[in-house]
Amino acid sequence: MKSTIAKSRFDWCSCPDNSFMELDHSGQNVEKSPHKIPKEIGYGWFQAMHLPLNMVVRKSHIQFRHEVAGRLFPALTAVEQFTEPVLYVQSARKGRVILSDNRNGDECIIDHNNCAFHHIAFRDHATKLDTSENLEIVSLLIGDSVLVELLGNECVSTLFSGLQVTSIPALSIKKIPLHINVLLHSSIPDHLTGNIAKLYAQAKVLEYLCAISAYLGYASERQSPESEQQKKIRQIHNDLLQLEGKVPALNELAKQYDLPLRLLKEGFMKIYGKSLFSYISEVRLNEAHSTLSGTSVPMKIIAKNLGYSHVNHFISAFGKQFGYSPGSLRKKMR
Repeated sequence: MKSTIAKSRFDWCSCPDNSFMELDHSGQNVEKSPHKIPKEIGYGWFQAMHLPLNMVVRKSHIQFRHEVAGRLFPALTAVEQFTEPVLYVQSARKGRVILSDNRNGDECIIDHNNCAFHHIAFRDHATKLDTSENLEIVSLLIGDSVLVELLGNECVSTLFSGLQVTSIPALSIKKIPLHINVLLHSSIPDHLTGNIAKLYAQAKVLEYLCAISAYLGYASERQSPESEQQKKIRQIHNDLLQLEGKVPALNELAKQYDLPLRLLKEGFMKIYGKSLFSYISEVRLNEAHSTLSGTSVPMKIIAKNLGYSHVNHFISAFGKQFGYSPGSLRKKMR
């Protein structure tokens, strides 16, 4: 099974021989591999597993020497290309990481109190390590299509809304309870090997997804009765996901579903975290991304099916959402 990660490159910043590691879609399994950091700083290892349900889980462990405690150490730069948008989770059991997005300059701190949730189609991150404490961090990458297959569209929408990563790219820092984080932290076992280790890791990741979805309110929301207005808004959402071509105007939708225009706008924003047109546009562009990378359907046909009056409008919207053109994606996949 091909990984959702098309290509990965990790460059160690302070290594005297400029060492790097490259992985393609078929090579996302990495046995414990030494981190290329100077010996005077410390030592550690990196491990990765491509799981049966097409997820990738990674673990890094670094021990710092006492004499360098309290420093910020530039560790590595990671550049990754994906075949579709992914949810990228980073959770530290101990230690602290400072992560910078090389494209827009955004910076965040990941530690045992704060997990990072990225919704991205491309990754270009620089990592600095706080040497005050030894580091142990676990990362999880899941394609949107895998999440939808496991949880369904509605639950995924609620999950992204709860994590505040409905757009692409998006970054959210969340404090997640320890009893949930520990499921992810323990996903890569030290006591198992081979396919048994992968099966164990997959089970832990699935348990983590269930726990975090419930924590963010999906389960409790579904147990409480919905108002007629909420039901209509969810029906509009589901109908629009199945619709090809141009999305009707808001006033037309309000009339068709017998909803006041104001309640339609506010209700959709409350449930799905953004305006109706922004949400549907992002969903359709994500579908276009998968179509472009997995089929030979002409770009003009894709643009027409999505409701764009001209293919150039589609190209512009696609580039704005993903950071590269649909043509470059198709060339890359070939």
